[in-house]
Amino acid sequence: MRYRYAIALVGIVIGWVAWPLAGRVDFDRSISAMFAEDDPTLVAYRELESAFGGNAVVMLVYEDSQFTTTEGMARNESLSQRVEAVAGVRGVLSPAVLNRAVQKIRPAGLFSRTPPLFRKSDSVSRGFMDLFAGYTHSADQSRAAVVAILEPGHDQGCIETLQQIATELENGELEQGDLENGDLESGDQAPGDAASANQASGDAADTIGDVALVGEPVLVHDGFQLIERDGSKLETMTLALLSIVLAVAMRDLRLIVLAAGVITWSVTVTKALLFELGVELSLVSTILTAVVTVICVTAILHFGVRFQANRRRGRSRLTATVGAMSGLAAPIFWTCATDAAGFAALSISRILPVQQFGIMIAIASMAVFVALALFAPVLMMIPTPGEASKAAARGSERSADRSRNRKSRLDLKRWGLMISSLAIGRRGLCAVTTVIVIVVIGVGLGKAEVETSFLNNFRSDSVIVADYDRVETNFGGAGVWDIILDAPQVLTEEYLRSVRDLTGQLRDIDVDGARLTKVISLADADAVALRVRLLRLVSPATRLSGMQVTMPVFFAALLSDGNAGEESVAAGADPDASEQQTETGAATSQAAVDADTEPGSMPRRFRIMLRSNEQLDADHKTALIDEVRRVVAASDVGASGRVTGYYVLMTQLVGQMVGDQWRCFAASGLLVWILLIMATRSPKLATAALAPNLLPVFLVLALVGIMGGKINMGAAMIAAVSIGLSIDGSVHFLSAYQRFRRRGHSANTSAIHAAGNIGTAVFLATIALVVGFGAMMTSQFVPTATFGILVAATLVLGTIVNLTLLPALVSAIDP
Repeated sequence: MRYRYAIALVGIVIGWVAWPLAGRVDFDRSISAMFAEDDPTLVAYRELESAFGGNAVVMLVYEDSQFTTTEGMARNESLSQRVEAVAGVRGVLSPAVLNRAVQKIRPAGLFSRTPPLFRKSDSVSRGFMDLFAGYTHSADQSRAAVVAILEPGHDQGCIETLQQIATELENGELEQGDLENGDLESGDQAPGDAASANQASGDAADTIGDVALVGEPVLVHDGFQLIERDGSKLETMTLALLSIVLAVAMRDLRLIVLAAGVITWSVTVTKALLFELGVELSLVSTILTAVVTVICVTAILHFGVRFQANRRRGRSRLTATVGAMSGLAAPIFWTCATDAAGFAALSISRILPVQQFGIMIAIASMAVFVALALFAPVLMMIPTPGEASKAAARGSERSADRSRNRKSRLDLKRWGLMISSLAIGRRGLCAVTTVIVIVVIGVGLGKAEVETSFLNNFRSDSVIVADYDRVETNFGGAGVWDIILDAPQVLTEEYLRSVRDLTGQLRDIDVDGARLTKVISLADADAVALRVRLLRLVSPATRLSGMQVTMPVFFAALLSDGNAGEESVAAGADPDASEQQTETGAATSQAAVDADTEPGSMPRRFRIMLRSNEQLDADHKTALIDEVRRVVAASDVGASGRVTGYYVLMTQLVGQMVGDQWRCFAASGLLVWILLIMATRSPKLATAALAPNLLPVFLVLALVGIMGGKINMGAAMIAAVSIGLSIDGSVHFLSAYQRFRRRGHSANTSAIHAAGNIGTAVFLATIALVVGFGAMMTSQFVPTATFGILVAATLVLGTIVNLTLLPALVSAIDP
C-alpha cells in the first residue's frame, strides 16, 4: 500500500501507451476470415475466387407489371447500366443483356414491338427464358433482376451504393436520366424513339414494387454492420446496468469508478496486445467490452463485499483495503484464471474468429486481475463525501447503520447457510435429482438440431429476412453455390455434352424433397445456341466466342481462360470484338491460380452455378451438398470437381462450430481442473468442484433441444465459456471451505459456513452476471442474443449447484 501511487502511475503509463495501438486493430469483414488458411473448404473457395475473379453475386430484384413490354425492358436496361457503373461491380447479367444476345442471334423484324427475349414463337428466345428463369427473372415473368457480379476487392461502399439504388427504385426516386439513357439494342424500337424511355421513367413508381437486394455479400455486410452497432449498444447497456447493480448493492461510488477504470484499461490493453499479435477483430469480437464488464463487476462485487465487511467491523480504510485485497487476491486470481481457461479453450476451434475470440477474452480476463491490483489500492483509499463527519458520529450511528445496511446481506447469507445445510442433510435427494437431470440431458442433447442458415442469424421481422423470403418464393432458392470443373483449353462437343449430362443429373437430385432449384452453365447456353441451324455447323469454340462478345460477364463468370483470351481469338473470335470487349471492361476473367505459371499453361476452369433453398434444415442441407458431391465425382467430367461457394462455406462453418464445441468443452474442463488442483492442492476437491459445474452447461443445451430450438453460432460457444464463468463461485467456496477446515471445523460445518460466507457475494455476482449477459438478448443478431441468454441461464443453474450439490459432494468426500 505504501507504493500505491507509483503502482497506479505504472498502470496509467501502460494504458497511455496501449491507447493508440488499441485504435489500430483492424476489423475483418470477410467470411473467408472465419476459416483457417489451410481449411479444405476455404481452399476450394479460394480456387473459385482465383479462377473467376468476381465471384460474389448480388441480385437486385423487383416486381414490374410492364416487364415484358418495351418500356419494361428499357427500364431494366437503364437499371442495369446504373448498377454496372457502381465502383466494385465487375459486370451485370440481366434480361436486358439477354435481350441483346437474342437480338444478335435472331434479329427482329423492323416493325416488331416485342422485345426479342419475349418472342414466344422463337425457340432461341424460349430457350433463354427457360434457362435463366429464376436467375434474371421469375418463371411467371412478373419480376426482373439485375445480377451484379462483384470484384473480389469490393468495399462496403459498393454494397451501400447498391442498397441506395434499391431504395431509390422502391421509392420511385431514380432520376429521370437514370431511366432515359438505356440503350435497348432490341431492333424493335424505331430510331430516335425516346418516348418509351420517358414513359418508363414516368410510370416506374406505379409499376415497380417489392424491390429487394439480396446475396451473400449483402447478408455479410448487413450482418457485420448489425454486430458492430450491437457491440456499441451492448457496451453502453451492460456498463449502465451493472453500474446500477453495483450502486444498489454496494452504495459506494469508489467501486463504480473502479469498475469503469478497470474495464477501460483491460479492454484497451487487450486490443493493444491483439494488434501486436496481428490478430484482427471479427464476427464475434464485438462483445469484448460486454464480456469484460461482466467479469470485472463480478470480481469487484466480491472485493466490495469483503471491504465493506471490514469497514463495518470498525477497521480503517487502509486496514479494510489491505484485508480485502490479501484475503481475496488468491480467489480473484484463480477466478480470473479459470475464466481465461474457459475462453482460451476456444483456441483449439477450427473456426478462426472463435480461436481469436477465445484468446482475446483470455487475455482480457487476466488483464482484469492486473487492473484491480493496479488501481484498487489508490481508489479505495479515497475518502467518501461526509466520511469524516460519519467517523466522528460513528459511535452513536453504528447500530442503526448496521441494521439498515446489513439486513439484506444477512438475509442473503442466511439463505446460503439454509440452502447448503438442507443439501448436506439430504444428499440422497441431491443424488436422485442429479440422476434425473442426467436423463433429461441425454434426451435433450439427442434432439438438438444445428442451425446452418446464416439468414436465420437475423430476427424474423428484419428487412433482410423479408427480402430473402420474397426471392426464395418468386425466384427459387436464395442459396448460391458452385461446382468447379477442370476444362480443356479447347472445349469440344464431347466435353459440353458430358457437362450437359451432369447438369441434367444435378437437376434430378431429390434428397427427401431437398432439390437444386437452379443449375446453369455455359453448356446449357450453348444448347440454346444449337437451336439455330446455322450455328450447328460451326465448332463449339466459334459459338462460345460469339457468346463471349454478346454476354461477356456471363461468359467470364462461367469459364476461366488461362491464356487470357488468346485461345478464343485463335478459335475464330473477332479480334475487333474482343478488343472492344476489353475496352468496355468486360474482358474474360484471369484464371491464373499460380502467378508464376508460364503463359499458355494456365489451368482452365469450367463453372456450374447452383441455387437451392436457404431455409433447409441442417440434415437436408448437408445431405444435399453430399449428394451433389457424389454426382459430380461419378460424372465423366467431374472426377476432380470441387463443390464450393457461400452456401457450402456457411453450412460447413456452423457444422464445424458445433463439432468444435465438444472439443473446446473437453479442453476447457481439463484446463479448469488443472487450475483448481493448483489453487486447492487437492485433486479430490478439484474434481468435486468441477463435476457439478458440468451439469448446468449440458442441461441448458439439452433444454434447447427439448424446446425445439437450434444450436446456432452463439449456442455453440457456451459450453467451454460457461465452465470458466460458473466455476467462479466454486473457487470462492473452496477457498472459504479450506480456511474453515484449517481452523479445525468438520467437513459438514465447513461446507455450510463456506456457503454462507460466500452467499452474499455469489448471489450479487450472479445477479450481475445475469443482468450483464441478459442485456445481450436485446441484440438484433440472433447468435449474440442466444449466447447471452444461454450463458445467463447456465450461470443461474451454476449458482444453484454451487450452493447445493457442491457442498454436499465436498463434505461427503472429505470427511
